[in-house]
Formats: sequence, structure tokens, C-alpha cells
Amino acid sequence: MQDVLKIILFMAFILIIVEISPIISRLFTGELFELMATAAFFGTFFLMYIITDIFARSEGSSIGKLGINFDNTTIPQIIIGTIGGTIAASIVILFAFFFGGQLRPVEQMTADLLISEIIITVPTAILEEIAHRGYILPHIEALAGKAQAIIISSIFFSFLHFSWWATPGFPLHLALIFSFNMFLGGVVLSVSYYWSGRKLWVPIAFHFAWNMLAYIIFPVFPREPVLHPEIFQIEWGITTIIGFLIGLSIIWGILSIRKKE
Repeated sequence: MQDVLKIILFMAFILIIVEISPIISRLFTGELFELMATAAFFGTFFLMYIITDIFARSEGSSIGKLGINFDNTTIPQIIIGTIGGTIAASIVILFAFFFGGQLRPVEQMTADLLISEIIITVPTAILEEIAHRGYILPHIEALAGKAQAIIISSIFFSFLHFSWWATPGFPLHLALIFSFNMFLGGVVLSVSYYWSGRKLWVPIAFHFAWNMLAYIIFPVFPREPVLHPEIFQIEWGITTIIGFLIGLSIIWGILSIRKKE
């Protein structure tokens, strides 16, 4: 019972931390909004690191032991995750490009956008994976088994993204598709964690590559209106399902070949 309460408490802390940013940013407008939103964003990941470190140390462990230790497999796994995430997102991009989806205008894809997305995506990919796949996933596995851990942790991962659609009047079908896509993304990242020997480098790299392409190539929906989001918009449309499944297949194929070698 103590272990159950501990993982529930950790997940509650992560939920509160994640929701600090959208709550604070909604209290301000204009230039102050940008400043507070940025501060809240980076504060979120600082707190996420602190909480994860505290819980890990309480068990005689540390963040470094949650799957981000460096060895001779680290660079290959980063490359594998990057390939998987890039191909997965590229599939969604190609569907949108050829079949009438909406992509960001080329003139908006600037060096400033690239740099800002790197600054945002690096802590997002690293800290979210440490918390979700590094801490939550194995702790639920110890209580309920691997399959149940993947499902439960992925549901929680999906739920943490509810602030993207939790506004009055938001289309229900979009909220449902988005939530399922986030759940499936959690499954992909969880499975890649296990396939890569309980290390986080493949999911971190996949997460990073996916987010970079998603937010550079596509408009940021629902902040900006787009055409047919339920079909083509990355993370919101059904083409995301195809992208995730193909990305997972790529990871499985490359890791299988490496194991045989």
C-alpha cells in the first residue's frame, strides 16, 4: 500500500507542476504574458526535476539511475530514436502535404523559430521522459506488471495534455482523437524504453525529433485555426496514428538488427 500511495503522490505532484504553466500564463496579457509564460514553462521543468530527484533519492537511487546513464549504447540509441521520431513525424507531414492538410508557411520557418524550439524541446523531451518512462513506468510495473504499466502510464501521459483542449465549446471529437494520440505516443515511448534495455535515450530522442518537426512544420493548433485538424494536424489528426506506428516499427527493426549483430 505504501508503494501505491507513493506513486500516486508522485503523479499528483507532476500533474500540479504541469498545470502551473497554463494557469499562470492565462492570468496575464501582452508582453507580460510572454514573460510569465516563459518563466512558468522553464519553472515547470525545474520543479519536475526536483520532485523526481527527491523521490528517487528517498529510495536510495538518483535521476542518473533512471535510464540516462552513459555507456557505449548511448549514442547509437540516440540515433535510433532520432530516426524513428523523424520518420514518424515525416509520415504525418507527407499526408498533410499531398492530401490537403495545412503546414506552416515557409517564410515562418526561421532560424529564430528553430532555436526557440530547440530551447523548448530539449527540456521537454528529457524531463518528461525521466518522469514518465524513467520513474512512473517502472514503479507501476513493480505493482501491476509491464503491460498494465504501459497502459496506465500512457493514460496518465495523455491526461496531462488535457489543457490543450479543456475549454468550453471545444469539439469533442478533436479532444478524443488528441487524447488517444497522446496515449498512443505514450505507448510508443514506453515500449521503446523496454526494447532499448530500460534506457531513456531512444524515447528521449524520438520525443525530441517528433516535437521539433511537429512545431516547426505545422501551425500550433488550436492556437491557430487549421484545415481538417481531425485528419492532418500532427497530434490531433488520425494520420498521427499511422506516423506513430511506423515510427515504432522502425525502432523495433533497427534494434532487432543490432541485437542480431
